Amino acid sequence: MTTKDLLTYKDLKDLPKEGRYEVVEGRLLEMSPAGGWHAYMVAELSSRLREKLKDIGYVLAGELGLVIQKEPLTLRASDIAFYSKEKLKKVPRGLLHEPPDLVVEVIAEETSMEYFEEKLRDYINFGVGRMVFVDLIKRLVLVVDEERKIGVHSFEEEVEVYKGVKINFARTIEEAGL
Repeated sequence: MTTKDLLTYKDLKDLPKEGRYEVVEGRLLEMSPAGGWHAYMVAELSSRLREKLKDIGYVLAGELGLVIQKEPLTLRASDIAFYSKEKLKKVPRGLLHEPPDLVVEVIAEETSMEYFEEKLRDYINFGVGRMVFVDLIKRLVLVVDEERKIGVHSFEEEVEVYKGVKINFARTIEEAGL
């Protein structure tokens, strides 16, 4: 596989088995390893969401591969995704082709706004229900709800991340000493 060629769904088997990456419109986008802040917040949020949502669905975490489109390939890696049992009867072994009810992305490093705008666009086009972007640097939470209304919240607010599930991010990061 040459880097000049756009990747397609058929090329998935040839992609690296190790490392962090996404494929955007056929181009491999390598990502650096996650740091401590990022890993802690993903683990903490996953745990809290699982506790609240385990009876109605599945919380999946850890760079879950979402096949947004096959030609050219767009494969996004979400930090956390939630699927209701209505949408996903059981958790498959491989990549997911169905849009989640909720995606949570944690931002713990300076990252280009363009990257997150593109990721947000891909999630919307894929049909993700609700999207939550948690910015640990700016201490802000961006929520895009099912009607595509955008809310920006400070960490001091209690933020509804999914149907009645609220999180106070200030308290969460205070407990970790972040």
